[in-house]
Amino acid sequence: MLERLELENFTAFDKLDMSFSPGINLFIGENGTGKTHILKILYAVLAALSGQKPTDQEVAISDKVNAVFMPWEGNLGRLAKRKPGTTNTAIHITKDSKRVNMSFHNRTKRKLECSVHWDMPVKDSSIYIPVKEMLANAPGFHSLYKEHMIHFAEVYADIVRKAFIPPKKGQPSTDRSGLMEMIRKVIEGKVISKGEHFFLKNKHGELEFDLLAEGMRKLGLLWLLIQNGALLEGAKLFWDEPEANLNPSMIKTVAEILLSLQKSGVQVFIATHSYVVLKQFDLLKTKKNSVRFFELYRDKDTQSILHREGESYLDIVPNKISDAYTDIYDAEVHRRLGGPIT
Repeated sequence: MLERLELENFTAFDKLDMSFSPGINLFIGENGTGKTHILKILYAVLAALSGQKPTDQEVAISDKVNAVFMPWEGNLGRLAKRKPGTTNTAIHITKDSKRVNMSFHNRTKRKLECSVHWDMPVKDSSIYIPVKEMLANAPGFHSLYKEHMIHFAEVYADIVRKAFIPPKKGQPSTDRSGLMEMIRKVIEGKVISKGEHFFLKNKHGELEFDLLAEGMRKLGLLWLLIQNGALLEGAKLFWDEPEANLNPSMIKTVAEILLSLQKSGVQVFIATHSYVVLKQFDLLKTKKNSVRFFELYRDKDTQSILHREGESYLDIVPNKISDAYTDIYDAEVHRRLGGPIT
């Protein structure tokens, strides 16, 4: 389990220290408060360690952080907090009571200084679902990304690779079958691939993903990752804005699926701007679910990014999302009473 993240002078952060839930972790905050960067640094380190021999881990982490964040000309020092003079950056990630320590400064080129306290490869599956859905763009993407310098963060290539993993042998477990059936009912079919093309197969035939709504493609991706075993016990799922291009009526289903995955041992990290996402998790969670809410915000005086957290959505209210919905409600009330909308 990913247990803790400590950052100092990293991208937008002066200092950050947060401990995670073993289940669902939801991050909210205004644009530019670092939600996606938290997901990316956790994913990059975990993906780099997965399957690497102990002697290769330091190089793998440097390369993966570079590929995920894509700083200008590969200079990792550009990920340091922008301040006058020399800025020293430190990153500490704790997993299963063991730590990865990374450090660099704003003049660092391509290699982090890393100390890794694991004496064996990490076997956890790590999945990063970016905001932009990629399965419709899968044909030819592998070879293009591998052979040419194209400006795509590696999370896009990674998720396409994960989607192409063949189904696991044997019958799926009852839990996996139930989750796949839940998604199948929403998308009204199942996902198949032919070569590098994906199709939704249902009673009407096979519909290529290029003609399928993007929100449906996202659910199709989730179906594939459950079918091929990428989302099994011990996996870590990082999902940036699951609500993007998804009708709010489908968000309840997504929340139910992720809560079920959490109960089966998948740790989930979500960055969102959606009140519906937050409230669905808040309403659906039970005592068997472990859910933690995080709000990132700027201090009015120092402009440093701070955070607060809680086990309930109300623990982080008020926040910018709840404020926006309150403002809309107030405007509607004013209009119905014949007053000006401010």
